[in-house]
Amino acid sequence: MNAICTLSLILVILCSMCSIASAQESGDESVEYDFEEDVIDGSTKSPEELYIKGLGGSKINTLITIRKDFQKEIVKSAEGT
Repeated sequence: MNAICTLSLILVILCSMCSIASAQESGDESVEYDFEEDVIDGSTKSPEELYIKGLGGSKINTLITIRKDFQKEIVKSAEGT
């Protein structure tokens, strides 16, 4: 979270520098922004407990069926088709 705050601050500074540079190029009055003394303090919040509701011993049927033989495929490969 601190990295996000730092990146946001850098983005704001870069945007302000670009706007100052464009204002100076166009001949408008320039405005100077000073972010040196601004302090950004943040904290993250996370849950203290995690509750996962399980299936509680219920049996789940498999979706995979195991084939007993591959005779049709063996005949096709032997015929070359």
